[in-house]
Amino acid sequence: MTTLILHPGSPKTATSTLQHVLRANRSLLSSAGVGLILPEDLRGKAYLGNYLAAYRGEDVPDMARCTKDFFAPILGRHELVICSEETFCHDFMPSRKLASGGIDRAARSAELMGTTGATRTKVVLSIRPQVNFLTSTYTHFVHRHREARHFSAWLKAEVSLPDLLWQPAVGAFQDRFGAESVQALTLAMTQEVGMNGFLRAALDAFGIGHLGLDMNTDEVHNPSPSQRAVHLCRVMNNEIIHPNRSEKVNTALMSTFPVVDFGKFVPLDWTLPDELASLFEADHSAALTSSKAGASTL
Repeated sequence: MTTLILHPGSPKTATSTLQHVLRANRSLLSSAGVGLILPEDLRGKAYLGNYLAAYRGEDVPDMARCTKDFFAPILGRHELVICSEETFCHDFMPSRKLASGGIDRAARSAELMGTTGATRTKVVLSIRPQVNFLTSTYTHFVHRHREARHFSAWLKAEVSLPDLLWQPAVGAFQDRFGAESVQALTLAMTQEVGMNGFLRAALDAFGIGHLGLDMNTDEVHNPSPSQRAVHLCRVMNNEIIHPNRSEKVNTALMSTFPVVDFGKFVPLDWTLPDELASLFEADHSAALTSSKAGASTL
């Protein structure tokens, strides 16, 4: 019997750091009978291109067969396989360029990921409070996608705030895989237990917390820009025409004006309305509560 642990994101929930830990321990995990599927094992492959096309509504003939064929070799070699790739839920990042501005395609992701051929599938969905998720997404677009608007202008144009809910996403995976097979983890726990505490919780959810993995995370993986870097990157995004050159300059600015020296990005021209603040707090709590109530251990 092969168990597949799916960690489809969400993006901007320390996925790069978690994947770094898994990658650094690939040999140890392999010797323990644990297989890994990480971004470098997926990106550039025909399967992921087909997945994204199907995910976004295109007709991909025999997508179920394509999925099963991709996963079959590694599922056949291991009793436990961990697949961590936030591109599976890339449209969770709220932008109308990617979706309708909300976390609105979880059901489609769950449907597509339900055809891997694994004997058993467990889903670990990482989430975070919506305001932090929004600001981190915005700075990502400034850094990587040439976003030049101020936060409030970007938000108004790109995001449907009432749709930015985690509980429907958790529920979509529960509907497909069963409530007992879905667990949500929040990045907010780092406020109490730090990044290593969050990583330990994720490894426990994956069923490998007992293996004593090296969790050296001194290096920041895929860091967000600081307040000052965001301002300078926006200026550069207006001035530099070539996308690759713009990203290189933005990355250099992030290193020159790091968060540790200049503070995290905070939108100074925007305040979340009280009714949305209450909605987001209740939704975040419900997503965690529903998954804790249903989740079982491996």
